[in-house]
Formats: sequence, C-alpha cells, structure tokens
Amino acid sequence: MKKRLGMFAMALLLLAPMHTSAADSADPAGDDTVNGSNLVPNGDFESGAIGWPNWVNINIGQEEPHGAEQALKIAGGFGITGLDFGALEPQRTYRFGAWYKYKNGDAGGNLKLTLGKSFSRQLDFNEADGEYHYIETLFTAPPELMKLSNSNLTLVKWSNSDFYLDDVVLQKIMTPDDAKKEAISPSFLHSTDNTETTVDLVWDAPQGHTDIAYTVYNNDQKVGETDKPSYTAEGLQAGSANAFKVVAIEDTLQSFPTNTLTVNTITPLPELTKEIYPGQIGVGLEGIGGRGFEFSDAAKTLRQWVKADGSEGVKVDANGWPLEDAATVMFDQRPVAAWLNDIDDPYKRFPDISGTYKLSFKGQAVIGNMDPSSPITVTNQHYDKKSATTTADINLPTGSGLIFMSFKQTNGGVQDVKLMRPGYELDGKETFTREFLQALQPFSTLRFMDWLSTNNNNPAYPAATEWKDRKLTTDATQLALDGKNGAAWEYVIELANETKKDIWINIPVAASDDYVKQLAKLLKEKLDPSVRIYVEYSNEVWNDLFTQQAYNKAAAIAEGSQPGSVLNKFTMKSYFDDPNDMDYTPEKRSWTRHRIAQRLIEIGRQFQSELGEDALNTRVRPVLSWFAIMPDQYEDMLNWVSKTYGDPKNYFYAIASAPYFNSSAAGEAASATEVLTAMQADSANFSKPDGSKKQLISLADQYGLKSFTYEGGPDSGGGSTVNVDNRIAAHRSERMGNLVKYDVGNNFLAQDGDMFMYFTLTSGYNRYGMWGATEDIFNGLNTPKYEALTSLLGTEEQPFIDVPQGHAAYDAVKTLVADHIVTADSSSFHPKQVLTAEELDTLLARLAAYAQSRTSAKLDGLAPQASRHDEKAEISREQLAVLLVHAYEAGTGRKVNHPEAVVLKDQKQVTAQSLGAVQSAVAAGLMTTSKDGKFQPKAKVTRAEAALALAQLADYLR
Repeated sequence: MKKRLGMFAMALLLLAPMHTSAADSADPAGDDTVNGSNLVPNGDFESGAIGWPNWVNINIGQEEPHGAEQALKIAGGFGITGLDFGALEPQRTYRFGAWYKYKNGDAGGNLKLTLGKSFSRQLDFNEADGEYHYIETLFTAPPELMKLSNSNLTLVKWSNSDFYLDDVVLQKIMTPDDAKKEAISPSFLHSTDNTETTVDLVWDAPQGHTDIAYTVYNNDQKVGETDKPSYTAEGLQAGSANAFKVVAIEDTLQSFPTNTLTVNTITPLPELTKEIYPGQIGVGLEGIGGRGFEFSDAAKTLRQWVKADGSEGVKVDANGWPLEDAATVMFDQRPVAAWLNDIDDPYKRFPDISGTYKLSFKGQAVIGNMDPSSPITVTNQHYDKKSATTTADINLPTGSGLIFMSFKQTNGGVQDVKLMRPGYELDGKETFTREFLQALQPFSTLRFMDWLSTNNNNPAYPAATEWKDRKLTTDATQLALDGKNGAAWEYVIELANETKKDIWINIPVAASDDYVKQLAKLLKEKLDPSVRIYVEYSNEVWNDLFTQQAYNKAAAIAEGSQPGSVLNKFTMKSYFDDPNDMDYTPEKRSWTRHRIAQRLIEIGRQFQSELGEDALNTRVRPVLSWFAIMPDQYEDMLNWVSKTYGDPKNYFYAIASAPYFNSSAAGEAASATEVLTAMQADSANFSKPDGSKKQLISLADQYGLKSFTYEGGPDSGGGSTVNVDNRIAAHRSERMGNLVKYDVGNNFLAQDGDMFMYFTLTSGYNRYGMWGATEDIFNGLNTPKYEALTSLLGTEEQPFIDVPQGHAAYDAVKTLVADHIVTADSSSFHPKQVLTAEELDTLLARLAAYAQSRTSAKLDGLAPQASRHDEKAEISREQLAVLLVHAYEAGTGRKVNHPEAVVLKDQKQVTAQSLGAVQSAVAAGLMTTSKDGKFQPKAKVTRAEAALALAQLADYLR
C-alpha cells in the first residue's frame, strides 16, 4: 500500500460546501484594481478538450455555450474531470469564478480549486432553473505556496440533470500599490540543507533591483538581515519546527513576503536496535524485465512484437513468435524518462549492461537496429542449415541501455529467440543470472506479486481465470502479453529450488477452483519439500486503483445477496459511503472483506487436499492481508471467520499489512535532508503505541497469528517530477540506511513483528519511486538500504567458529543465538557433540521464556522435562520428537490432525506410544527423514540436529 486514494474516494472529499458568492453577472472588484490574465488553461473551452480530460461523462462542444462558441457538458448522471496548472503566488488576492447551468433536473455539483497540499476553495453549483448563473469567490493565496506547488481543479457532478460549465476564471487582483510591492518581492524561499541546529536558506531575488535589504523571520520573529539572497539560521533546537519567511525593503517600500517555509530540524534517531533477526526479513521481487536482470536469457522478457517498420499488427503463432518480418525491444534499461529527453535522475545512473550478447533463433534474417540512439552492432552472424538456427553476437556499447532489433528478409518469421547476457552461454544451463541469485541470498522469503503480474490482470466478474490462461515457459515472452499474465509458475519453482528460499505467492483474484487445484498439484510435484509456501489472495484487494478490488466487490455483492449467504452475517460498519455508488453501503463493504477471508480459506483447503491435511499452517501458510491503517477492518474479518468457521488460527498463519514510511509531508522544494526528516517522522508516527502498526501486532497475538508486512519500506514515489532530484538523493544517502534499520528493526521486528517483506529488491530511482534496496544489481549491493537489511539479518554474523557459513546448521544456530536460546559464551558450538537431557532442558526453558515474552497469552507446557531420570542421558531422535511436538501444541494451540499420513520406512522401530508424536514432528517440519524415508528413532541427536529442530520450533512460537 503506497498510501493512495482512488478517484471516487477523492470525489467524496469534494462534497463539503464552502462559502462563495453568486451573481448573474461578474462585477469588477474596484475601479483601481487590475485583473491579471486567466490562469485556467482553456477556461473558456474554445480549444476543445485540451486540458480537460474525459475521466467520466465529459463532453466539450458547441451545445449551449455561455460565452463564445463552446462549453463543457455533463449529461444526466455522474461526471468528473480535472486539470493541473502552475502555482499561484503566496499572499496575493485572486478571483475564482465560473458560469454554469442545469437543465432537466436537480442541482448537484461543484468545482474545487486546490492549491499546494492543503488549501482549497470550492464553487457550489446550486441553482437549477435552466439559466446560466455566475458564481465566484475571492481569496488570498496561502503563505506556503512556492513556484513548485501544484494547482488543480476538479469538477464533479452527481445529479440527474444535464449540466453546463463555461468561462472558468482564476485571475490575480492587484492595486497599483500591490504592483509596486510585487516588483521588489523575493520569491521561492527554500532550504538547501539543515542540521539539528542550523538551516541554510536561499531565495530568488527580484529582477532589476540591486539595492535591496532582506529581513529573515522565523515563527514571525525577526532573526536576521542580509543583502544577499541566502542566509543560515543558527542556534535552533533539534527536532523543532521553524516557519521562515523573507521580506525585502527598498528605500521605504516593503515587499510582499516570500512563501512561508516550514523546516523541521533533524531529530536524532533513537538508538538503533543491536539485535539481529535471522530469517525474519523477506523481499519482494520487482516485475520481471526490470533492474532485477533475473534471466540470463534477456529474450525471456522481450516486449510485444511489431512489424519490421515499427507498426503494430504483426502475425504471431500460438506461442507468440512472429510469422513474418518483425521487430521487438529486447530490453530498455534507460533511466526514466530518457525516451522523452527528460531524465529524472540528475546523475543519470543505470547499470552498465554493455558487452557482447549471444543471439540465436530458428530461421534466417537480416538483423537490424531500430533505434539509432542505442548503436548496437551485429558480428559473427552464422546460419546452420542442419538445425535451421542463426547465431550472432550483438554488441552493446558502454552507456547504452536499449536493444530494439529488427528481423527482416525472413522466410515466415523467427522462433525460439535467445539473447544471452554477457558471460552466459547459449546452452541455457543457467536460467538465472549469478548476480540476481547472489542478491537474494540474505533473505528468507521471496514475494512474487510483481513477478506474477498480480495487479490489474483479471477479467470482469463473473468470468474466471483458468489454468489454461497461465503463462508457459514456451511462450515467446514472460512479460504480460495477450491475456497471459506474469511469469510461468515453473520459473517461480525453479528459482525457489535453486535458492532454497521460501516463496510468497499471490493467487489471481479470479482464479477458479481448478486453477488453484492445478497450481497446488504443480507445487507438490516440482517444489522442493523444504520450501514453505506463503499464500495470499491477490494483492491489495482493498485498493480501488486495482481491478481486483472491483472484481471482489462485484463478487461479494452478488454472493452476499443470495439467500443463505454467510457473507452478510456479522457485518461491521466501517469506512465511508461512496457518494457515486449509494448502494455500496458499509455493510456491503463488510461483505467484501468477508469474501477475501472466505476465499483464502477455500484456497487453503484446496492446497490441503493436494499437499496433505497437515500441510496447512506448517508448510502452506495462508496470509490474510488488508489496508494497514484500518485495524478495525482486520478485526471484522477475523471476528467473522471466528463466528462462521471457527478459530482463525486453524485457517490462517498470519495477518499482513504494508506500513510504508513516506515523505509526503516534505515540501515541494524540500532538501534531501528535509525529505529524510519527514520520513523519519512518518515512521515514528505510524509506530506509536496506539498506532495501527502496534495495534495489528497485538491483534495478531490475540488470535494466535503471526504479524507480517506484505510490503514495506521507504516510499517517495507517486509519479510527480516535483523535487524528484532531492527525493532520489535522499534514498541514496547513508542516513536512509539508518532509517531503514529504524523502521524495519526498531519499529517492527523489535516490537514483536514476525516477518518484514521489504519492497523491493531492485528498481530504478525515478518519479514513480525509489523502492529498490539496490538500483544496480551488478555493482550495487553496498547501498545503504541493502546493507541495513543485511545488518538486521545478521548476514555476516558467525557466533561460533565451528559453525561457519555454509554449515547445515549455520542459520539455525544464528537464529537461536539471536533469540537468546543459545548463548555464545565460548567460541565453539560443538555441533557433532551428542545432546544431553540437561542441555535440552535448558534450551527448552529458554525457548519457553522467549515465546512467552512475545505474547500476552499465558503459555503452559512449553518446556517439558527431558531429564527426569538422568541429566547426563543422551537424547534420541524419538525422545526429541516427543518433546518438540508437546511444545509445539502448547505454544501454537494447533495439533497435527493426521500424523498417520506420514509413513516412515522404519516406523516399527519407533515405540508405539511415541509413533504419533514422531509422525507429527515430521508432518510439522520440526524434524526430517533421510532420503530413503527412514527416521532413525534410536539414533542420538547431535547439537547441530537439535539446533535445526529448535530453530523451526522457535519460528512457530515466535
């Protein structure tokens, strides 16, 4: 969740009435005033639709204009449009007005002017007599406006009538004295940097006036004078809010003040946590074809084929290969927006991907370059008649990031195109790049939401996404194309098997039951059994920016309206009504949440049917995700599940949210330091004891669930280019690394959060966000963000010299040390030494204390005694299994229901009264069998084996 509001949520905010004056004609403000030019682009609509987009039901034409020849019309029903334009000047007087009329119905609409982040004025259109009326308001622009501030108009009409709008005007009103003041007025006051006690200020001097003195004010108190357009305010308090403005004086004439600039000095961070959290940070993967450079074959993410002249409409076969001469973009890694000659990043950084690429394809062709700005060359081209294969070297020079190739003079197109990156061979033995695999190594879990193109990939309800609709490895590209979305599931599995990372997958919102069943079958057949599967229903189904929200809403209303539906039971009123859909009541909003929970339960059951009854909440881990700032709506879902199905912990493993910390409070010209200060304050505010982050951790504990983030991290995106250079600089700074440690470590994991899924591993840095822990996977794993995450994970920690990295028990031992279950009092762990009953008692007691420290519930029976008869007795695998299962059931409240489903090749060697516990230990993943299916119950347990089992138990009890 990037803290976004959809269009209709925005429209709701426009309904509050504001004071305006109405007249049948517009009178001048006074005889001595001068009206400036109209600042509204195409305010008279004589340029047609220019500047006024047709968001919903907008028509601009010659029907019934007020002024010249054209007007805007919204026919009966809802309509909305809006536009952006330049900033107004602070503390000047403006007139805002418009002519309007309604026909054939009631009044119901308004035009809202928003300046900067918080100031607005609104024209309410209330007369519905079929005649044009003029309405206007005069106002003084707010003091915080600067030349980078955005101004926008939003028109909304919701009544049943036909509505007409014409001659919208926004103009500055000045007296002759105002004009003199304006001529000497400084402008665009902003800060270039600040510390805990100082702020560096600069401003634009008035043109043509050199003999000017400036007075600087802070919180309306004079703090200094200067004859230069800059000043450093000193002696400030750390963490203080300072409202600066500057006034110029020439002779005796005093100017208008500059914009008022609020700067918060740096607040020292609290001491960063020194704890490490092995296994508790996962990472979201960027959409394929981005800065992850995941595939060694770059052609796996080629874009849609076009004709060889660049036009659309090329014929393709069933797999997407062209059947005629064609061209495609193999990749475009140029920084945003190089194609418009308007690069966001002032340093124009992007990875060096130059070198020689190995090309092969079935067929013959003349290979060409479609974009001279990226001067690729083709060498060593060769056609092998026996295999009907062409090979060639494609040479990409340093500084280039685009390969846009054409294939001409073919005989029916080309197929099976490969483009191996520099350093990789055409034999395809390496599916994934070595750099990508290395970057993944520190993280426990990989979330594939973007890989799978989860957002906006669904049909309209009631249509379903079927298994046949999935992406295949044989498709020409793994990018979303022609209705096939996301990477092939086989590549998700292959990556998990190669990295041994747990996977977090997102089930398409419209996936049929058969789709889910076939996916579960594939995972059972192909996925390494040691890999755990976190399952989420789609992504952000609450978010009306995504079509999955509309699908679930339609499904919930249709299903909830049926007689006997359980969705409409135990509803909770929460959130606002939608004025554009009055039938979407708070109760029906509750239905949509209930359906998400219900669908996740159904998906979990289908996975159970394929992977085993006791796979649920052991290997298969359903995660219930929702809107981070609405804890009460999570409560609605869990309460409904409890009353409809039973204890939620029998169906879900965790709840999850997306608590980003963002820079939205930073000003339009904020320095990089101010951006970081705003983000620090946002993290602190979101993490207060009564904040939603802590509430969700407590709610999860109340229901016996884990508390995860499905996404999280620093957010400075949104799509605006305003101040993008300083936003980017902030994300590259060393201080950003400390903020990541503060937000992820201090404000989540140290507060008993269970797993933080960082968004994302990689990305470019531009107007749309600076999400990536790194922006250069080839030469950039030493970024402040990436190093902050690996520091929290304790990637380089080695508590004992005899359990080095690469040892089978390394991660487990490190986890137990981090959880204070094992103490690193000496340099050696003695992993091959047999575990004694006394040692096991100590470890179980510490594990019980650790688990109890993380919950408000009273836990009993977590530390069963192993040393009742002999403290020095050596523990067998059978004995360990019995004790582990006892602690597991006491600590989680869950039981293995069908231990008999686990068949051991040597189960006759297991004591009869212990067999169920041994089978349960294997079913829950607490212990494993050998490759030949034997448990070896009488074998003695080494300290390394015990560490592996106890670390798994700690993960359940955490």
